[in-house]
Amino acid sequence: MDRAKIDRVLMHVEEPDAALAQLHRVTRPGALVGLVEPDWDTLAVDAEDLRTSRAFTRYTAEKAVRHGTIGRGLGRFAETAGFRVETVIATAPVFRDLADADHTLGIGRNMRHAINAGYVERDRGERWFAGLAEGPFYASFTLVTVICFR
Repeated sequence: MDRAKIDRVLMHVEEPDAALAQLHRVTRPGALVGLVEPDWDTLAVDAEDLRTSRAFTRYTAEKAVRHGTIGRGLGRFAETAGFRVETVIATAPVFRDLADADHTLGIGRNMRHAINAGYVERDRGERWFAGLAEGPFYASFTLVTVICFR
């Protein structure tokens, strides 16, 4: 192959380094490769209860996603696999609508999981999520893009 893209996949696979090594193996020399992964440790949800927002982010980064901080190490992973990193770009998607954020980020679902996992007390988590609907709403996270060559 002379071009490849991996977009929000490595955070889920068991061995992202092995996946990138395979990608390196099947691309030809000079191939252009784009990698995109989030850093869930940067997830920010605005709420008056900052402690619960931080606990929610911690749960998301540590438990909800297999490799929740892979975005920050994406350049390193690419170089270790043998790619030459050309560019690293960090962007911050911003959500101003709770319904959109809940659909994309699973805020309600992940809060229920965080409660069940003991990261957040039930009443506190339920109040936090209900308070998000009162608005105005804000959530963001860092999405890292790495452009590299084989």
